[in-house]
Amino acid sequence: MKKQTFTKQAVWQAAAVGVLAVGGVLFCLSGQIGIGQTYRQVRVDDRIIGYAPENTDMDDIVRQARQELTQKTGERISGEVVWSSEECRKPFQKLLSENELKEAVENILSEKNAEEKQRVYTVAIDEYRANFATMDEVESFLEKVKASVDAADEYGAVIADQGSHVSGILTASLARRDAGAAADEKVLEEAQASLPQAGISAYVICTLEEAFADPKATYETGILDMEFVERVNVFENYVDADQIADVDEQVAEVTKEKESNKIYVVESGDCLSVIAMDHDTTVSSIVALNGLDSADAMIRDGQELIIAVPEPDLQLRVTKGEVYEEDYMEEPIIIDNDSWYTTKEVVQQEGTTGHRERNDVVVYENGVETSREMIHQNVMVASQAAVIERGTIIPPTYIKPISGGRYTSGFGRRWGRMHKGVDWACPIGTTVYASCAGTVISASYNGGYGNNVVISHADGRLTRYAHNSKLLVKAGQHVEQGEPIALSGSTGRSTGPHVHFEIYINGSAVDPLKYISN
Repeated sequence: MKKQTFTKQAVWQAAAVGVLAVGGVLFCLSGQIGIGQTYRQVRVDDRIIGYAPENTDMDDIVRQARQELTQKTGERISGEVVWSSEECRKPFQKLLSENELKEAVENILSEKNAEEKQRVYTVAIDEYRANFATMDEVESFLEKVKASVDAADEYGAVIADQGSHVSGILTASLARRDAGAAADEKVLEEAQASLPQAGISAYVICTLEEAFADPKATYETGILDMEFVERVNVFENYVDADQIADVDEQVAEVTKEKESNKIYVVESGDCLSVIAMDHDTTVSSIVALNGLDSADAMIRDGQELIIAVPEPDLQLRVTKGEVYEEDYMEEPIIIDNDSWYTTKEVVQQEGTTGHRERNDVVVYENGVETSREMIHQNVMVASQAAVIERGTIIPPTYIKPISGGRYTSGFGRRWGRMHKGVDWACPIGTTVYASCAGTVISASYNGGYGNNVVISHADGRLTRYAHNSKLLVKAGQHVEQGEPIALSGSTGRSTGPHVHFEIYINGSAVDPLKYISN
């Protein structure tokens, strides 16, 4: 075999190639070059500015670019830029750093500011946008939105910087026009209240004034507060002249009801028709949005439903003080009886109806009442509270006496005679369980009932289990709920293997299905 030899120059060249290769791999792995991993092609205002790693936070980069450009120029940079990105996997693609991305966004913002467009004031409410020529038009727009609920024009629009927003975004709110005078009056009242009183005579005078004061003097009435439900932002912008909005047209647009999807959590006792009525929608809409089988579909407590709710882009939350008269009943006085079940209560003294004038604070959103609280009342005829004695012991529960089975006959008249229980068809030898804890008072053959078991329970009720093939308990034995007491069969007057189950209250048979929990 021929021996190969390498010159010193060849060795150095090979080493250099190796170093470059390792450096290239490290450079790629550092995130500066895409080598097959997922990255994003970034567009700003439909212009490709480069490629970025998958986890790049463009919202933060745009915010930083706006802040730094504002600091550099000393001008308010308020034009919006819209960015988007799409997934790429092309290998060996140079990826921009955050600083490079930020510099590209700054350049676009500078260009937008320098373009010959008309300066406007943009109102932003979630997805809604409207551009107005002057700040006065913005204020006029907001004033007209609230005018429908503020006939007396007590509230006005306030547009201010709600914090240190370098980006120049302002926030609009509503404030009472006489808020300053009201605050001065309150300060004066507090100052007067803090003055020392002139001995016992001043105390007596104050006490008499309070005793004979008109209770209505403390009532709160009219509009107490008004605010926008949604956040209303305002910022300077530059747009084409044809993008400037008309105030009246935008008032109509922003207050027009549009369907938006909300999540409703089902509560105990709900049904689709009631939910639809409460939310001004239709059952068919709820069925379609949630993929339900039909209008009769079962819904459960805690289930989340999508509801299409008609709402405007901008809603008003108005707090009002309201005064009206009503009949009322005092809450009853409850006397606990520790020897009774909670299902038992006795009225020891009947209550009487009273009459009063009440002052409520009521909150409305978009004209719909969302809360109500009584803050003052003037009782004209006092109500006397009822006195009710009520048990505290939780009563026993009852369960179906077999697992499975086919329901074949209910409680009521059958074949010309009274059927005092319910029947479930099941194979002979199916385990029969005690429906409730109690004491066995009979476990024997009993004519038409065949082999039957009768159990007495703590609440005074009796249960019967009939037509069994085998009995597993004896009279006098205590059993727990769910404990095996027999095996099913077809003894006595029976047309086939089944379990016959009865419940007696005060000696009378009742429909068991109204009392068993499963």
